[in-house]
Amino acid sequence: MSALDGLALDFASVRRALEDGVSVERLVGESLRRVRAAAHDGVFLAIAEDDAALAAARAVDQKRANGVAQPLAGLAVSVKDNVHVAGLPTTGDCAAIDLRPQESAHAVARLEAAGAVVVAKNTLDQFATGLNGTRTREPLCRNAVDPAYIPGGSSSGSAVAVARGLVSFAIGTDTGGSGRVPAACNGVVGVKPTVGLVSGRGLLYNSRLFDTLSVFAASPADAYEILDVMAGHDPADPFSREDADAVELRPRAGAGVLATIQSDQLRFFGDPAAEAAFAADLARLKAAGFALTEIDFAPFAEAGRLVFGSAFVAERLVDYGDVLAQSPDDVHPAVRASIEPGLAYSAQDAFEAIYALAALKRRAALALHGVDALVVPSTPTIFTIEQLLAEPMTLNAIMGHYTYFANPLDLCAVAVPGTGRADGLPSSVTFLARAAQDGVIRHIADRFAAQADMRLSPRRTA
Repeated sequence: MSALDGLALDFASVRRALEDGVSVERLVGESLRRVRAAAHDGVFLAIAEDDAALAAARAVDQKRANGVAQPLAGLAVSVKDNVHVAGLPTTGDCAAIDLRPQESAHAVARLEAAGAVVVAKNTLDQFATGLNGTRTREPLCRNAVDPAYIPGGSSSGSAVAVARGLVSFAIGTDTGGSGRVPAACNGVVGVKPTVGLVSGRGLLYNSRLFDTLSVFAASPADAYEILDVMAGHDPADPFSREDADAVELRPRAGAGVLATIQSDQLRFFGDPAAEAAFAADLARLKAAGFALTEIDFAPFAEAGRLVFGSAFVAERLVDYGDVLAQSPDDVHPAVRASIEPGLAYSAQDAFEAIYALAALKRRAALALHGVDALVVPSTPTIFTIEQLLAEPMTLNAIMGHYTYFANPLDLCAVAVPGTGRADGLPSSVTFLARAAQDGVIRHIADRFAAQADMRLSPRRTA
């Protein structure tokens, strides 16, 4: 047993340990120990060599001794395996892909420069195509709260690594909910920034139009501190927002009016515990001083269906079409069923989908006029792994009911643990706002977390 075995790896605990004289090398070493103890649990696809990770940690210690600011010193991070980390393979959880990047992704390099040390690559739904965590090679990644349930996806390992206290934070990606659904399923915070706020350079894309890196952490404050390090304009990324350096990420006080979905449009797919938890979360928001107003969910739901049921699906063939054609046996059946429909669409279909999405963006913007943010359940329910495997396509789509629309409508979002369900499983709410309003939803998330007295207790820590 390690002398640091009982130490939580959240930011506050790590920084207290540093103040007490614990070295970055010891803290990173403790995270590595926990990661290696969980090596066969389906959470990680690759683990950093001890020598390399500890050498990086010693370099941070040396910089601190020399007075060099290292705001993320002592924090160990794991990274979803569709994001490049120098020295570790990138596979997208597919045997046909084995990339060996010489450089870390732009965002990861920023984290490393700030003192964070990468200790592992996380498992994911293959090609980041899925919201459940079962579209992967064995062993399956298990939910940190109850291993009978799905961990959510596609950033399954990233969320579980944080929830189990194996790392201080983790990096994922989010196209249609992959940074929010697994956060919700495992009771952690998941931040999906405005698209283009964080450079996508060094990412194995699912959708170049809608992908963004995401952050998993124990609290909103921790997650947005990480986002602040990663965010910024990258001239080498043509999809990077030119105003990224000017987007305010500090809490934007003054937000007071939240939109929620019309009560007759709320769906929980036969899950009364989820419905009751969301009602309690809305009551908590009112107690925190927010005013709630109902809006029409139709344009948001239509945008979600459009992106995953139209010619937009064909974009996935850009990165994975060759793998699908040349190594079909290495593609998970559910992933193949999600991508292959893209082969049937024409260029005309693609333009019609673009026009339809533009119209929906306008309708959604009008629906959000006069409110600071939209609040929705992060997921309408949660399924067991057995249930999901029995109906992999239908149930996966249900998990994205309240997440699919965010990126195509150019909204930022943060998923925050909620009141909790009567059956002991986690609940979660997501706050969404217009592009570049990330500081607004951070303020709301902070107030909600404070009202809930949210404390993350790592589960089944190795």
